[in-house]
Amino acid sequence: MSSITKESTADSYTNNDNICNMDFLMMSAIVGEVMHLHQALKQLDKEEFLKAMVQEISMHQKRKHWKVVPIKEVPENIKILDSIWAIRRKRKICTGEISKYKARLNVHGGQQEFGIKYWETYAPVVMWTTIRLIITLAKVNGWYSRQLDFVLAYPQAEIEGDIYMKLPKGFEIPNDQEKGRHCLKLLKNIYGLKQAGRVWNLHLHYI
Repeated sequence: MSSITKESTADSYTNNDNICNMDFLMMSAIVGEVMHLHQALKQLDKEEFLKAMVQEISMHQKRKHWKVVPIKEVPENIKILDSIWAIRRKRKICTGEISKYKARLNVHGGQQEFGIKYWETYAPVVMWTTIRLIITLAKVNGWYSRQLDFVLAYPQAEIEGDIYMKLPKGFEIPNDQEKGRHCLKLLKNIYGLKQAGRVWNLHLHYI
């Protein structure tokens, strides 16, 4: 899919680049300046966001996280979920300098209905006290420690059931003469699904 197009909106986004407050810098570095697609496309650095979006889609397609199917092939009783972009600037804590532009494609899990393609949602989450304890023990005992970061973690797990998602905003099928008549059948556990965390946790237990 290619050809990024701009979305029109009346909403605005306040650029906080010039704020030098340390609390802001720390929160921006940890959480990032999260915005919707229509807000990101109003920024002076929108081209960087567009590049991040293309990279996100390319990685999904390269790893075969979905396949394009005609909407007419989707069972009548199955809802096609919206796709949502979560876009942000990631900053360095010490300087506030932008370190990365991130575009994360999500399924609109809020449109899911309990009992239809999802049932359980629980997934364990480590507590900060546990993390601090392990780091302290490693420091005191001189243990070697290492941090791992999974790239596109959740989609490494298989999807739970047949789930369909609309094409991401800003993208279209190349040479498609019937626009709006295709969607994506998910083959992997895409971010945003209500059960995504649980499915990923189960995947970790069996790999």
